[in-house]
Amino acid sequence: MRTSVKKKTVRFVRRFSSFLKMRPGGFALLSVLMIVSALSVLVMTHTRESLINLRMMRNFSDAKRAHYWAYGAYNLAISILQKDNNNYDGPGDIWYGELPPIPVENAVVSISIKDEKSRFNISYLVNQFGIEDKRRRAMLTRIFDQLGLDEDLISGMVDWQDKDEIPVSGGAESSYYMSLLPPYQVPNERFKSPGEVLLVKGMGRKEYFLPPSAREVHTEEGFSALRDCITVYGDGRININTAPIIVLMCLSEDMSKSIAEDIVSYREENAFKSIEELKNVESVTDVLYDEIKDLITVKSNVFRVTCTGIINGITETIEAVLFRQSRGVRVVYFARSA
Repeated sequence: MRTSVKKKTVRFVRRFSSFLKMRPGGFALLSVLMIVSALSVLVMTHTRESLINLRMMRNFSDAKRAHYWAYGAYNLAISILQKDNNNYDGPGDIWYGELPPIPVENAVVSISIKDEKSRFNISYLVNQFGIEDKRRRAMLTRIFDQLGLDEDLISGMVDWQDKDEIPVSGGAESSYYMSLLPPYQVPNERFKSPGEVLLVKGMGRKEYFLPPSAREVHTEEGFSALRDCITVYGDGRININTAPIIVLMCLSEDMSKSIAEDIVSYREENAFKSIEELKNVESVTDVLYDEIKDLITVKSNVFRVTCTGIINGITETIEAVLFRQSRGVRVVYFARSA
């Protein structure tokens, strides 16, 4: 574009100069003004395009450097998880809690490491034979009640994973999904990612991404969105060292909010080294412990890592789900977003 404007302007100046040579006298001043005007257009166009190109190059350079910082933070997160080799995961570990942003040179880097076992695993709504697990459904129902979500959504999540083509009450099987535009198949197998629930009948972005307060639903204050409560990674057990109150409450009908708060208060002072230590919490009865002991753990091996690099307002983010193993980590999910 710049070359085209330049050529046209030069041709115009040359033609106009030739025209003026045939017309002396009063055209002298006009000729100067016209040529200066034409050259001004050329200079302004060239300058504007140069500034745009310079800004684009600078943004590209900042984005590239921001990505390098995010990737460096990602590798640091892996190193942190590899060095965390004690017999429990939770308070006291370097990754636990909110890590403050780190200023580095002219950038800001942030690292977030979250335990996936602090969430309810929706893949265990069906057992290994593809049959609905009533106990797990009851657990998720308690979470949905706290979030103000329709229980029919759980039926859809069960039908999405179970082996038969008979809809659970409120759910849907292949005939429903194949009637949509565009149509798609029900996999009849366990979820591969949490976001897959957005394909389930009735589950929209509002139900998945927004907390109750943003949906104008009256629930307990401070509860987060569904996406922060569920996972598809891990063995289905819930880490009592890291689970939020809403997830602890799903373990049993007898797990009240006050008992869950007692558990959180206790672990902040004394992280649970074994599940038996849960009985040290005064409000946890032997009956309650015996009911939930097969659902809980104090150790985790799967973590969600989110690392961000920010330079001059340009943000690059890396998100990954990592399985920690005896030899390094295995990446099961990786995404980069700007």
